[in-house]
Amino acid sequence: MVCGSLCPRLFALLIFISTTAVARSSEKYVVPQDIAAVLRKSCTDCHGADLVEGEVRLDGIASLDQEARLDLLNKVQEQLYLGQMPPRDAQQPSAVERSQLADWAARELHRFKASKLEKKLQKPEYGNYVEHEKLFSGEFQDLPGFTFDRRWLISEYIFNAKFQRLLENTTRATRNGRAITVQGGNRIQNLSLTNPFLLPNRSGVRYYANEDLTGGHLSSMLTNAQATSEYITDYLVKKKNNKYLPAINRIMGLEDDHGTRLASRRAFLEARIDQLCEELYGSENELLLPKFVPVQLKPIDALPKGEVYEKAPFHVAQNLLKDLEGDVTVYQFLLDPQHETKSDEHFRSLCERNWFYFGVHERKIQGRMTILRDYLPEIRAHVIKERQKLKRVEVKPLAEVEMSAVKAAIKACRTKGDHYVDVIEKCVAKWEQEFERERIAAGPPSDQLLSDLVGQLFSQILERSPDAKEAEEYLALAKSYVTKLGNLKAIQKLIQTLILSSEFVYRQEFGTGETDKYGRSLLDPRDAAYAIAYALTDQSPDAELLLAVQNGRLQTRDDYRREILRILQTRDTYYVIDPILADKNFQENTTDTAIRKLRFFREFFGYPAAITIFKDEKRFGGDRLGDATSRLLSEADRVVEWILENDQNVFEELLTTDKFFVYHDGDNERMQAASDRIKKIYAHFKDLDWKHFKQDDLLDHRDFLKEVKMRSVDPDKLDARNRQGTTIQLFKMSMTSITARLDKGQTEAAPFDLYRGYGYDFMVGYNVANFFNIRLDNWNYQTIQPAKVANRRGLLTHPAWLIAHAKNTENDPIHRGKWVREKLLAGTIPDVPITVDAVIPEDHHKTLRDRLKSATEATYCWKCHERMNPLGYAFESYDDFGRFRTHEALEYPDKLIKKNPDDWTLLTDTRDVYESLPVDSTGRLSGTGDDLLDGEVRDAIDLAERLSKSRRVRQSIIRHAFRYFLGRNEVLSDSKTLIDAEQAYLAQGGSFDAVIISLLTSDSFIYRKAVGN
Repeated sequence: MVCGSLCPRLFALLIFISTTAVARSSEKYVVPQDIAAVLRKSCTDCHGADLVEGEVRLDGIASLDQEARLDLLNKVQEQLYLGQMPPRDAQQPSAVERSQLADWAARELHRFKASKLEKKLQKPEYGNYVEHEKLFSGEFQDLPGFTFDRRWLISEYIFNAKFQRLLENTTRATRNGRAITVQGGNRIQNLSLTNPFLLPNRSGVRYYANEDLTGGHLSSMLTNAQATSEYITDYLVKKKNNKYLPAINRIMGLEDDHGTRLASRRAFLEARIDQLCEELYGSENELLLPKFVPVQLKPIDALPKGEVYEKAPFHVAQNLLKDLEGDVTVYQFLLDPQHETKSDEHFRSLCERNWFYFGVHERKIQGRMTILRDYLPEIRAHVIKERQKLKRVEVKPLAEVEMSAVKAAIKACRTKGDHYVDVIEKCVAKWEQEFERERIAAGPPSDQLLSDLVGQLFSQILERSPDAKEAEEYLALAKSYVTKLGNLKAIQKLIQTLILSSEFVYRQEFGTGETDKYGRSLLDPRDAAYAIAYALTDQSPDAELLLAVQNGRLQTRDDYRREILRILQTRDTYYVIDPILADKNFQENTTDTAIRKLRFFREFFGYPAAITIFKDEKRFGGDRLGDATSRLLSEADRVVEWILENDQNVFEELLTTDKFFVYHDGDNERMQAASDRIKKIYAHFKDLDWKHFKQDDLLDHRDFLKEVKMRSVDPDKLDARNRQGTTIQLFKMSMTSITARLDKGQTEAAPFDLYRGYGYDFMVGYNVANFFNIRLDNWNYQTIQPAKVANRRGLLTHPAWLIAHAKNTENDPIHRGKWVREKLLAGTIPDVPITVDAVIPEDHHKTLRDRLKSATEATYCWKCHERMNPLGYAFESYDDFGRFRTHEALEYPDKLIKKNPDDWTLLTDTRDVYESLPVDSTGRLSGTGDDLLDGEVRDAIDLAERLSKSRRVRQSIIRHAFRYFLGRNEVLSDSKTLIDAEQAYLAQGGSFDAVIISLLTSDSFIYRKAVGN
């Protein structure tokens, strides 16, 4: 492969070529003679005057202007590096000639800093272009490993964790029936944040250190910072009192006191100003009020004799009165013994005068009065019925000092003709002015108090104390904010400033101390603590890791190993696995495994994408497909978690395990108890004529029914019913499904709901069985899981993986094969040429494989598809739902054999029946480097078993693990790191923990170099 031989030279040239002699754009360019000779020999036959393939011409480079020449050289450099030119069937240049071309292209591009390849090579999709054999041959293991100093943009998960920690928010979830606190939540009550760091939706490593902050990130973070600052000052500080950022309470003490007093005075006046004014003014109060003008209601037209108006239902009028903000006044008056006995006319007049004197708009009063005219009897009846809920509001008098201030303000502010609302606003304005003068007299916060605020905000937001320079600068900034904005806005602005700092949105990873002879220095201990924590958990370093930094115990490889092992072995912290499932309120979605260890395999295999593939419930054969898919993903996670917990032969087990979870929460005892309960019900009734039971017959079994608690069958409430039927109907529905579970010789009963009702009585997603070809009416359930499932071997035959790598209505052999080639065999697939119309032709008489063959096995297409199709064909023994099959249904209207009902019950299958053809699941494995493994394969199980035995597959997974945990593509100087990781895996019996520890204690991880060194 060309990339291996070019790689050392290319990177050397990109890094070390001097740029001091930058050519002027106006000088005439001359192609060196040796380069011109290579171009004539190997390139210009296809890219010359007579033939211009791909619109690329290489015989006239010297005549191009600088911009066009550099653009052309970028194309040349990329094609050479990726090994795509010359084509494999063309005459090849020698290794020396290839190097000459590569050096020349790199040198010319570097002169003008115009190379696009270097940035491309940082992208994950280019990771496999570093030659695999050279990475593991040992040829380059003496090169010193390192990573450049870098700032790494936070991920969507770190974003969530930062705000959860910053705002001291806790997330609760359910695990095995009990509530637990978990890390990884993304919801904060009363605060809506936009996560701008969402990762791409692709299979493989998604989080790389090659992204920069963009305008989109910044726009969202501006909004987030503002919302968070207001949440902290307006809600969190007040809720937690002096326990959360106490400096804010001290700075805002006087202002908060003023705000509290102002709010209580306003609330009191809004509730009782009419009574208070009557107390203050007596009989003169009515003279000060504005002249009452009743509203005019539209008269009701008379109807012919014998006809009556049909009114809207009462709840409509009730909601309308609420929308008009008149319900509280009406209910409170009707709850008052002084007013509830008034006639309808007097009561309506009471309400209207109250609203008028308070200054309610005329149109709004008209609307309220219309409702009272038409519905007052119904409103009275409603209040009598709901008297316990509609409690009368009792407004207590304010403290004596406050009452004196309120009365004085009313007397000072009220003028004749004022509505009560006008009086309230005048009083409030007066108090605001008085309070503001008091605050001005008190002066701004002291320097010491503002310094305390800066320190507390640094600790809460950036998780560290400011250094002396920062303390001085931020104190000056805080003082300027206070002067310009006032205390509250200044605090909010300071919070926003820190949240918008680069330190908050970037991970800092820099070397510190003396450099060694290779120009490397050890990762700064504090940066190392965060690098380790983020590599494994998404969370900031825990207390023990920070203590290690503080005590100087995070400076050696052994120190790293100790802390990494501790975190991997910790089982007292739970994490949310999948935020998408959490948003769907799927509860079985937690793990006590270090989350990024589990997430590596989730992203590597890409099976979580199954939730994003639209599927039709009719084709599925049942309803609640979304719930079934959620459980499918959760149980795929559980398989991975189980294999990781055993931590032996992890890669091989992931590819070949024959044990799976199917409708099981991981608690064998709980599942056994659920099965035993159903078996007990079956044993009690199976010999009785329950099909002909009458309702009263259930009373003969009262004690038993109370014990086993059949869903919606309560012998003390036999007259009860729900949407699905009466109690006796629900009993018979339940017995029908129970009998189907146990009357065919089954030893255990699948513990799904006894009948299909609203919601779930036990666990969500029992239709997950459908993905595994298991019928609910004939399921010999395994209470002890994971357990063997027929026709399955490893994650590549798990329905979650098969769905994730399928289309909406059919399989996708191309992308399944592409996945195997790139993820397991470290291979490469060129991008689809823009001239290719990638459409599979329709043919109602052929299988998908045959249709695909006609579209992709032409010579031009096959040179790429031969790397994918033979691998993808092996999965044709499963349909696009991941169900095993021997025949492929031809799902076309003209091939329909039987139309099944669309309505679904617990034990029916709604799939229509079509004509079918036998599937051909044979394929071919190539690229393992092992002649004993390469060759024809029978099916996906045969393929998985061969892949599990391949050293190249093991190494390919390790390469992806390197990218995942280090956030970048591997290069030849990482050779020793990769070799050591493979040896650690083998030496410890196939331990993935050993791989992680090896990677995170390697030179590639712990040593850093300054960029440009």
